[in-house]
Amino acid sequence: MPAVFLAAALPFVVSPVLLLFRRPDRRAGLLSAAACAGAFACFVSVALGASPATVALPWIGPLGLSFSLHADALALFFALLITGVGFLVAAFATSYLDSNENFPRFFSFLMLFTGSMLGVVLSSNLMALFVFWEMTSFSSFLLIGFWHHRERSRYGALKALVVTGGGGLAMLLGFVMVGIVCGSFEIAVLAERGALLAASPWATPAVLLIIAGVVTKSAQLPFHLWLPSAMEAPTPVSAFLHAATMVKAGLFLVARLGPLLSVVPLWTPTLALVGLLTMTWCGWLALRQKDLKALLAFSTVSQLGLILVLLAPAEPDTTAAGLLHLLNHACFKGALFLLVGVLEHELHTRDLSLMGPLRRNMPFTWLLIALAALSMAGVPPMGGFVSKELFLDHLLNGHPLLALLAVAGAVLTAAYCFALAAGLAAGRRPDGPRGQDPSLSLLLPPALLVAATIGLGFFPDQLVGAPMAAATLAATGGSVTGHFAVWHGVGPSLLASAFAISMGLALWWGWWQKRVPPAPTLVADRVYDHALEQLEAWARRLTASYMSGILWRYCSVILLTVIVGVAVVVASQGFVMQDGWSSRHAGPWDLAVCATAILAAVATLKARTRLAAILALGASGFSLALLFALSAAPDLALTQIMVETISVPLFLAVFAFLPPYQVDRVRRARPLHALLAVAAGLGTALLLAASRSQRVAEPISSYFVDKSVDAAGGHNVVNVILVDFRGLDTLGEITVLGVAAIACYAIIKLLSEKEAGR
Repeated sequence: MPAVFLAAALPFVVSPVLLLFRRPDRRAGLLSAAACAGAFACFVSVALGASPATVALPWIGPLGLSFSLHADALALFFALLITGVGFLVAAFATSYLDSNENFPRFFSFLMLFTGSMLGVVLSSNLMALFVFWEMTSFSSFLLIGFWHHRERSRYGALKALVVTGGGGLAMLLGFVMVGIVCGSFEIAVLAERGALLAASPWATPAVLLIIAGVVTKSAQLPFHLWLPSAMEAPTPVSAFLHAATMVKAGLFLVARLGPLLSVVPLWTPTLALVGLLTMTWCGWLALRQKDLKALLAFSTVSQLGLILVLLAPAEPDTTAAGLLHLLNHACFKGALFLLVGVLEHELHTRDLSLMGPLRRNMPFTWLLIALAALSMAGVPPMGGFVSKELFLDHLLNGHPLLALLAVAGAVLTAAYCFALAAGLAAGRRPDGPRGQDPSLSLLLPPALLVAATIGLGFFPDQLVGAPMAAATLAATGGSVTGHFAVWHGVGPSLLASAFAISMGLALWWGWWQKRVPPAPTLVADRVYDHALEQLEAWARRLTASYMSGILWRYCSVILLTVIVGVAVVVASQGFVMQDGWSSRHAGPWDLAVCATAILAAVATLKARTRLAAILALGASGFSLALLFALSAAPDLALTQIMVETISVPLFLAVFAFLPPYQVDRVRRARPLHALLAVAAGLGTALLLAASRSQRVAEPISSYFVDKSVDAAGGHNVVNVILVDFRGLDTLGEITVLGVAAIACYAIIKLLSEKEAGR
């Protein structure tokens, strides 16, 4: 079995197994960590060339789709990031969660999400990517709402599902348009057909729809509202989903499809502008938070905007810088989320204004937080400085307005990072809650992430230069011209970085330190709440309009939906009769029987008692049986006779329990009924005529005739079809008749008991 398939399947295999563990069993966490470690080792073997990097399985043949996984350098970069951070998070959660938590359920959801993310980054066609994309939304819904007894957890889970799921559906429509225009859904093929997309009138709407999927999943403006609400999830979930993996799915899509979609002029400037606005505005929102998780949430959105700006042009140098900052962000933000979880665990609060001095009470915890925050602020020689300087260098060479937004975003980033590190060091209340450094099992995972971001500052090119170059080549098809280094000499980017750090320090010292401003209520939250309320109200009104408890209305809605759907197809595609509809000539007996059936149906409608309606309906059914006999189909005639013979007594037995027949009440709806019935009948006849006249293959009837004697030993072809070729169908029909017979017996017995009781 190829290692790439084994690694991708391992989380899905482990996920249901975890549910077999008992509730307080922490071995579920150890198994999850082992699964991530095993997948990580498999991806390392693929990266070293010891295992095939591609696997394909048949999937949807008529559409030319195969379930294929391809682990190129870009996919391997994300896969190693997912499984590496997943291992640390699983190990942390094993010690972090209280013993009364449902460990099997938590880690089962975590493995389901891990497998879904691996599917996103490894999929080599758009349809498979979309399937895994939606699986990440579903599994994150389960994780965010893990504490489902809390209203805020349920609210955050629903919001994340609505926003990301809605963006995913828009993205699916964009994928379909791109696949139709380019003639393939395989990503490798699409990369070579950018000219077809650029020349199509569908290019702009397709790109806008895909951008909708990108910005919703990566929480960009104006869809950033779901990420802060998702912070109600357990801390390991926040560290894994919202710092290292899920929000990176949208950025991965930009890197993967950038070379194809950047041929459309709308792609790069739209994403770059959205990214810069997100970085700046959410940096300002982060600076106004007192809740540590909320601060980290908005800072995450801000950093995602920075990465989006770098990936949007689909150029080698900017893509390499974006991937480097993505790695840095996973390290320092994952560490910060885990460490804030430690603080909440020890101090029982996340409110920064209530905490005492952390530097004395929890020195090792504070040191790790300070180092991670300095990396996020872009202070040298941390890893964040290397990638942020590349970001500033890219923007300073562009439009002045974009450069101004970039510097403003960097200033705000430095300010909220200083507020986090220095605010925790001194504390705002000397009498605030005091804790102590936790055990090594809780500090080691974030310490490893902090060590990684420090190493990326001192030795960026030596540690990740070659992998980043390979990932950039796989993403853009071009080679990186520069190299990663903490020192590139004095230049505009270094001066801008120094200015941003200085101004951020001044902003923290002169304003934030004196008074933490109140957290604002997001306009996007109010819009979402109002829209959801209106949607629910509209759904209730719509449901009440047809869920009336009246059977004929339900049937009318079903028939009307089918008729309208068929009419739309006919109006758009046309109605073609290629070969005509050859049939035998209708004789006088045929016409007489048809007229009898029609008259019986009309009599059923006009009947004033249920007994008359049942008899007329039976006459219509028996007329159809006679018509089958005249058409040389005795088996169908016998079947129809059996059905009528059983149904008529059944109707008589059931109607005895119904209230009196209200003719006047029913008659008011009959004109609409007649119109729907005529439309349904004519539509069915026309569809049968069209389908019978347009053969796309040889009819299967000749196969039955040829094989009836040799394969089944029967000369009566109809009997052979019923008993041999379609024996299971016949068994189902017999079962239905048997159930109906039992029902008839039960009703007759009830009637007998009722009469006897009188």
